[in-house]
Amino acid sequence: MNWKVELAEIEKKKRFFLEGEFEQDGIDLDIGYCKFLEPVKVKMVVAKTKDGFTVGGYVRTVIEHPCDRCLEPTRVEINGVIEALYLPESMRKNVKEEKLESLKNIIYYHETEFDLSERIIEAIVVAVPDKVLCSPDCKGLCPYCGVNLNEEPDHRCDKIPVVDSRFEILEKLKKNLESKEV
Repeated sequence: MNWKVELAEIEKKKRFFLEGEFEQDGIDLDIGYCKFLEPVKVKMVVAKTKDGFTVGGYVRTVIEHPCDRCLEPTRVEINGVIEALYLPESMRKNVKEEKLESLKNIIYYHETEFDLSERIIEAIVVAVPDKVLCSPDCKGLCPYCGVNLNEEPDHRCDKIPVVDSRFEILEKLKKNLESKEV
């Protein structure tokens, strides 16, 4: 589906509805490329306001994202919200500098059409959780050899590094304390 909207069309109708699938295989995130496991369903409305246009809607899909602990591929449901205010470029000089606390999604335009695909991508990126886990009790990877501890819960690593000679005294103290507890 084409996500470009002509401004003249919106001004005629005052409100313009868009619904369809965003056709892309995946999305680039900070961790790399994540593919879409389900179609990206989008529903949007573009409405004429006194000064410009507002865009609102939602994005629904599922992406494949690596677990942050064990790196196994994980299904992540995306329920993104689309919100934007489009104002003419001529209003940029009239608007006072906004403080960082009032982050408004204002986009200034000078063209005769909008490409709303950027708003769809933005909604997906913002909806990805900060920490993605395959399960709440994921054990992650062995920090020494990289074995998946979910698959080998009784794993005892033989690659544990040798204690730095500067800490030998502390290591002896630890062993003495452990032997007294028994």
